[in-house]
Amino acid sequence: MNPLLKVEGLTVRFGGLTAVDDASLAIAPGQIRGLIGPNGAGKTTLFNAISGLAPIAAGSLHLSGVDVTSFSAPQRAAQGIRRTFQTVQLVQSLTVYENLLFGLHSVARDPFTAFVVGGHAQRTNVDADRILAEVLEYLGMSDLQDRVVETLTIADQRYVEIGRALVARPKLLMLDEPTAGLSPAQLERLDDLIAKLPADWDVSILLVEHVIPLVVKLCDRITVLDRGRVIAEGTGSEIENDPVVQKAYLGERLDA
Repeated sequence: MNPLLKVEGLTVRFGGLTAVDDASLAIAPGQIRGLIGPNGAGKTTLFNAISGLAPIAAGSLHLSGVDVTSFSAPQRAAQGIRRTFQTVQLVQSLTVYENLLFGLHSVARDPFTAFVVGGHAQRTNVDADRILAEVLEYLGMSDLQDRVVETLTIADQRYVEIGRALVARPKLLMLDEPTAGLSPAQLERLDDLIAKLPADWDVSILLVEHVIPLVVKLCDRITVLDRGRVIAEGTGSEIENDPVVQKAYLGERLDA
């Protein structure tokens, strides 16, 4: 099976610092891929390079066989790459519905018309109401669509971010530390959601996360970075027992 995302020899430099060094990975359709590593390993930089927010000094990115290496972040979004952020990036003064509407920017001519006319996206080439209603119902947030985002809990805001990505029906959903700030109960609910997404939305997932038990439980395969380089790749059990990975974590237990 051809990979959905193929990253080959990707290198990112900031001045004289090489933040990601010749990293390669391939994500299969429908796969949940974990990306882990100690602090400063280059996880976020690699994540940003794939989504188009960090410059690529060398290497290539292919999505569904299309070379997107030179594409901007909006162009990659239009090809089917969507992401969330470590720190929630929502417009706090707008409603849940309005924030989700931003997710249609790459598939609609003018998704922001709704803000001007005070109703719905009348001049888009997509049925915004139908799509957003489907996502809100799936996330169990239909009753919150008219709530201003700043009044929501951090857990609900993270669901809004995921919803904003889902409305465009992405091929690759990139989740950057989605459990940050969540309680154990909230984490369990998010765990259940992520596990269902590939089958329910025909999407592959790249997950950056520090909660290692969650990564081991959810991910089909895990890629480990250290000092910008890929040092291991395998299943959860293979990664947990890999002495190179244990050394990279300075002897810390991976389930700590």
